[in-house]
Amino acid sequence: MDALPYDTLATPSYCDYILLITVRHMFIKCLLCKILPSLQAMRKRFSLAPATGEMIMRISTLSISILIVLASANLSISQVNSARERHTREWETKARKMESHLLPTMRKHRINMWIIMSRENHPDPMLDLFGANGISGWYGHRNAYIFYDDGHVLETTAIGTHLSDHLARFYKNIISYGKEGLAGHLKEFVEARNPQRIAINRSRTISMADGLTASLLQYLEEALDPKYMERLVSSEPMAIDYISYRTDEELEIERTASWITFHILRRAFSNEVITPGMTTLMDVYWWIVDEWKAQDLEFNFAPSIDIQRKAVIEHIDDADDPIIQPGDILHVDFGIRLMGLVTDQQKMAYVLRADEIEPPEGIRKAFEDSVRLGMILTEELKPGVLGHLVKERAEERGISEGIISSIYPHSQGNWVHGAGSWVSFNWPERYGRHPIEPVRHREIWSIEYSASRDIPEWEGQRISMSREEDAWVDSEGKVQYFAGPQKELWLIHTKP
Repeated sequence: MDALPYDTLATPSYCDYILLITVRHMFIKCLLCKILPSLQAMRKRFSLAPATGEMIMRISTLSISILIVLASANLSISQVNSARERHTREWETKARKMESHLLPTMRKHRINMWIIMSRENHPDPMLDLFGANGISGWYGHRNAYIFYDDGHVLETTAIGTHLSDHLARFYKNIISYGKEGLAGHLKEFVEARNPQRIAINRSRTISMADGLTASLLQYLEEALDPKYMERLVSSEPMAIDYISYRTDEELEIERTASWITFHILRRAFSNEVITPGMTTLMDVYWWIVDEWKAQDLEFNFAPSIDIQRKAVIEHIDDADDPIIQPGDILHVDFGIRLMGLVTDQQKMAYVLRADEIEPPEGIRKAFEDSVRLGMILTEELKPGVLGHLVKERAEERGISEGIISSIYPHSQGNWVHGAGSWVSFNWPERYGRHPIEPVRHREIWSIEYSASRDIPEWEGQRISMSREEDAWVDSEGKVQYFAGPQKELWLIHTKP
């Protein structure tokens, strides 16, 4: 099922939170419009001194605002749910995906056994999809996590140390070793099943399929009979397929995470946070950090913020911590992690000068170019098309419409740069297999690109609108946004 109704993709508490925050200022304004005239009439009726009347009005205004904000804050705390609820949902989602999709994926790639070797302080990244350290356990001194197709069902086994019984949600067999070590258990397990093709996590360029270290590979080779060395194959193609396919439960989590990210950035680029002439880029940076920590969200990557300013050719980086000024173009790149899935978004805003009610025409047209380029890109992002071909086709169409474009979307999901296709140059030494991987059905994507234009109002200076939105490719091959996309340049007002 692809056309999931909104109320199944985000819990009511998240939707309520987003809606409440969005209308909060409007509600306060309307409420004060009703109450303030009454307060003014009361001051006249009782002949209160101007100072006293003014104090009453200020206290009343502040009280109303505090009540509204407290209601928002209470909902903000509850909307994330407890750590226990979120962790349970993440584990259940991953476990159900393993139960329903891992065996068919192994059979598609003719894999009989998949051995994931791992150790403490250097866990294999794929373990995060299969129970990780087991809540109260640890990654162990040297552990093996094994998936075996016995011809009927998927047999799941963990052999190691520090193995929590919580891992029983993922592994039917949990075997702990002591002084004897792992090697004997591993040899006995493999020989009893005699698999013909054994997948291991070794890959030249797909990082999440490359978790097996050189020393652990040597350990595996020494533990097993030499005949099995010829049966070892890379898990890379199987891992890409398994990771890229998204279940309905994963899509629900991703949509929720995307809306939260969108709204954090919408508030960050507003007068709630920014006072032109006073606020610095690092003030905005730390507000975003405080906000995601206050919502108890997991770390994905820190915000990156910059300014484009008239007569300044290079973008002004947040490391310079400049004060935001009227006439500035603001850009932010930020993402969160929620219940095992990540977001990756970029937003644009313009700081109005005191005498402006809208940005200069050239800046407006630059943002319109970005909107159009986004439409072109999502039309070209079709299942079966290789990543680098999507880039070539979309950029060619942009050029034909007079848009100076740069296009670089990528799959995402459990990691910000996903296991599947990337819409990038076909440069094997830099991007590996990603550009020659096809776009897949039910794959989560970052729709990332930029559109540039020379602005007459800035003496021909070139500006860019860098855009990025969370989306997915449904079973019919259509790109669907989780939140947004940003359709208008966000405006920050400057007081006269």
